[in-house]
Amino acid sequence: MKNLTHHKKAFSLLELIFVIIILGIVSSIGATILAQLYENHIVQRAMHRVTSKTELAINQIANRLSYRINNSVITRRTGTFAPLTDMLFNTNNRDRTTLEWIGYDNESFSAQRRPGWSGYCDLSASSAAGGISTPGSNLQGISEDILKNLSNSTAVPPLALLFSLNGNLDAGIVPSSQCFGYDGNTSCIHQVTITNDTTLGTNRAAATAHISDHYKLAWSAFAIVSVNEDALYNDVRDGAEVSGENPRSFDLEFRYNYQPWAGTFYDDTNTARSTIIRNVTSFKYAELGGTLRIKLCATERVGDVGSSVNVSVCKEKVVMR
Repeated sequence: MKNLTHHKKAFSLLELIFVIIILGIVSSIGATILAQLYENHIVQRAMHRVTSKTELAINQIANRLSYRINNSVITRRTGTFAPLTDMLFNTNNRDRTTLEWIGYDNESFSAQRRPGWSGYCDLSASSAAGGISTPGSNLQGISEDILKNLSNSTAVPPLALLFSLNGNLDAGIVPSSQCFGYDGNTSCIHQVTITNDTTLGTNRAAATAHISDHYKLAWSAFAIVSVNEDALYNDVRDGAEVSGENPRSFDLEFRYNYQPWAGTFYDDTNTARSTIIRNVTSFKYAELGGTLRIKLCATERVGDVGSSVNVSVCKEKVVMR
């Protein structure tokens, strides 16, 4: 009988070697591509995160500053202060560690159908000695429903009344003549109490008081303060110096619920505070013609993509009067 066994053709050793080499090349290229894709994803995620937090932080600051009292915005360095018009935006003002202002009470002005304070003064029925008549207001609603909650207190904080037509308030102010209470001079401000729904009592002597038909009410000053200035890009908070590290970053803290016109200040131990953003590399601000320009830069370290890299983002806002 014939042998019907069929012989199948196989790869030669040389062909197998070529196949193995080609597979190795393909796999090495694929691994490099996958690693690069992963690194790009990590960097893009960090970029998105730092962009989002920087945008959120500068919007929070800008929103608060939009309710500032004209000419009450100052900058501080080691306790001393200067008006913001002294600042040059294109220079490094890192040594100015605090941005401070008095903001009018927008919450109780807009939180109710009937505003907590109307912003209008009845001059014929008002005097510094007899009280400020403000028709259309719901002042007692402020004390019970809004200001106590804002200040987390059982008592209404000392209120400040600022008249928008006061010459001292609208004129340019130099540090020696500040009048908002930062240095004890409160000539721009009436400290007031709520007498009834439409009357504010003032402690200002009639002979030195200025009253006009428009006013704003304030319950707190506000401050943006640089803290943890030895913090590292990788969010270390112990202030330790590390050889070879990148330049230092710092945090921005928001402080409120204090009243310079009543003798309390942003660095008092009972002042409310919260962190706005960490790992800030630059916070600049300047004012010209009542327009405030602020710039905020933050960074984030990406440490798991081979060699560590820093992702930085800057945001800028202009806040109109």
